This record gives sequence, structure tokens and C-alpha cells, in this order.
Amino acid sequence: MKYRHLPVFVCLLACLYGCTRHEAVRNDVPQAADIARRCNDDLRKLREEVERLAKSLEALYARRVEIVKKVDITKYTFSPNGAFYKPVDDGGASLWISAFNPVTPEIQEVAYLSEPIDPELKRICRDFPAICQAYYNDRHSLNRIYPWVDTIAQYPPRMNIPDYNFYYLADTLHNPERKGVWVSEPYVDPAGRGWMVTTMAPVYVNGRLEGVPGLDVTIATLVDRYFSGLDRSIAVVSREGVLVAATERAIQDLQMPPLKDHKYLETVRMDTFKPDEYNVLKSTLRPIRTMARMLLVEHSDAVKVSIDDRLYRATAAVVPELGWTVIELQPN
Repeated sequence: MKYRHLPVFVCLLACLYGCTRHEAVRNDVPQAADIARRCNDDLRKLREEVERLAKSLEALYARRVEIVKKVDITKYTFSPNGAFYKPVDDGGASLWISAFNPVTPEIQEVAYLSEPIDPELKRICRDFPAICQAYYNDRHSLNRIYPWVDTIAQYPPRMNIPDYNFYYLADTLHNPERKGVWVSEPYVDPAGRGWMVTTMAPVYVNGRLEGVPGLDVTIATLVDRYFSGLDRSIAVVSREGVLVAATERAIQDLQMPPLKDHKYLETVRMDTFKPDEYNVLKSTLRPIRTMARMLLVEHSDAVKVSIDDRLYRATAAVVPELGWTVIELQPN
């Protein structure tokens, strides 16, 4: 789950599924296209995984009566603030239903019928190390999430989950094709995991959107695992031009503010986005704005740019899954 962005991602996302070292490459050969291709391949696998999770959840609704009869409902209770939750970590997912609306017995049944998905959430987190948490949100502001979260301490008691981007971007209005999609702009997770991006897919039952499962990948995890030691000037930017990630050399070359490790200090109550100073399309330097426009808006593959009397060749390649662009600057 999430909200606001932070400028820090990681290239070499290809290593996402096993590789832990950078292969030796010639410093004079641009790497943007190769990085974007491998990044896209790995992200596609995650999107396909959440689509399978959505199908598994759809099947549970058809077995509602059967499943509810077998669940130990004594594991669930109400908090003093009116939320319905599972207070004890039993090794599975945590469960929480907001007090935004009255938690009726019918809504409580959704908590019970979704319980069989816990082993699948655990398997996904185990099989895909880049995923920090897997979860299911439903239209009643129910949240089933693994690993365990102290939901009463973490969530506002009356949070309305369908108001958030990690839910509504999968709805009929934003996703009429009913497929897996991405929250491509990094945001801060309400469950306390920090800055992240998310892939999610809708669950439809009898033509109605019942909920949205999601898989989260933290920016910090990607940075720590794939960007450290990369001595190149490479940045990843969103389709809006916001800096998602960058090496230290790229930060210096693009003259961006120093990247900081934004910590989750309080419960996030609304979508809040990054300041304009992290947007290359709004750089205070005209050459950088021009370069960004040519690469992101006019879709040039490469341009020359002079920054403070230093001439660079900027190459770019798109990551279709997220609409991000990998940009590499090399002295020309």
C-alpha cells in the first residue's frame, strides 16, 4: 500500500530474481536500453503474479459458505475504535477492516472467506525476494496483508481504502480492461514500509469489483541491492519527469538536490507527491529541461546536452511496464 514519492530507485532491476553482482561492462557503451529491457521483463513477471492472485481470490468468493464454516472466527475481534481485526500474529497475514463504515456480519464474512489466501501471500513473498509485502484490499476497506502488520497501531481507524491510488487505479474507470496494472509513481506505504511501487489487479464477482490484491516493491530494497557500486551516471524518471532513482553521479550531473532516505514518521492520510525540484522537466537549468523534453516528450533515443560547459550524450530507453525512462549521461 502507498502514497507520496521519493526520488530513489535502482537500475539493474534484472538482478531482481537472483543476480547479486553487476557484470563487467565497457564504460563507453550505453547501458540504458539493456537495463530498461531487463527491468521490464522482471516487472512483467510480478504483474503476471498479481493477476494469478486475483483469479485465486475470485474463486474463493464462489466457495463463501464452505470456507466460512471452517474458519475459527474467535481469532477476530473489534478494537475499541470500531475496527475489526486479528489481534494475534499466528504466522499468517494480518487482517483489518476499517471503521469507516459499520462492520456488519456480512462484511466480517469477507475476512473469513479471504483467509485461505494466506499461504499464497506467503509463497509470493518467499519466491520473489523483491516483494516486501502481498495483500488484498476489498471495497469495504478490508485489508489482509503479509507479512504481519500491527494494524491497530499503523492504520487510521476510519481509513477509506478505495480512496487510495493502490485501489482506485485498478477500478473500472481507471482499468476498464480489468488487467494487472502498476502504481508507477513511488509513494509512502500506510503499512510503514516506506517508499514503494505496486502492481495490482482487480477481483470481479458477478460483474462487481470486490477488491484489489497488490504486491509491493520498496524503493530502498532496490537501491540497496542493485544500485550500490554502479559507477555510471544513470537516472530513472517517471512519465511525468519525476526522478524515481539515480546514481550519485547522475544526481551531480543533473544538479538535483541530494537524495535522502525519507522515513515513514506518521500515518499517511492522503496522496502527497514529490516536490518540483526532483522533476527534470522542471529543472532550473534550461539545458536539462530541453534534454528531458526531447527524451520524455518527443521520445528521442539520444540527444547531446551541455551542462555547465560540459558536453554529454544522453541516451534513453523506456520501461513499458511502468512508463518509466532510463536515462544515461556520458561525456561527449
